Amino acid sequence: MKTKLILVLLALATLTVNAQTIDKLIDKYSNDKDCEYVSIQKGLFNLTQWFGGANIDKETKEVLSRIKTMKILTINLDNKAVLRRNFQMELDKVLTRGNFEKMMVTRNKTDHSTVYGSTDTNNGSELVIVAQNADQLSLIIMKGNLTHDDLEKIAK
Repeated sequence: MKTKLILVLLALATLTVNAQTIDKLIDKYSNDKDCEYVSIQKGLFNLTQWFGGANIDKETKEVLSRIKTMKILTINLDNKAVLRRNFQMELDKVLTRGNFEKMMVTRNKTDHSTVYGSTDTNNGSELVIVAQNADQLSLIIMKGNLTHDDLEKIAK
């Protein structure tokens, strides 16, 4: 009995170690011909603040300075129902396993957006925005040293 329990625990540990992350999901789909991918690093956020400094309030600048990366994956969905369904299923698994909190949902006649946030004890955080309409599904991920309050400010 103990041997079986240990084997089950080892199998679960292996699954956890190999669990897909948001980054792995983006990597998987970023080279697909029906997808567009953009990665923005910290230096560009600093440049943006410098160029638009007069129009950005101090609190927003502070939050932006703590963002390390932003990644955007857009899936063009022209008759790609299978691609959309597979991506959505994988994304839902990642969000569930990653302990993401649903922070905001917006809907209108053609668009639907959901914002998720996750922070750890070291203020490492991820903000995930899933925006979709009939033609596209976009996944936007921001990572940085942000607090839960920062995530709420960005989400609004």
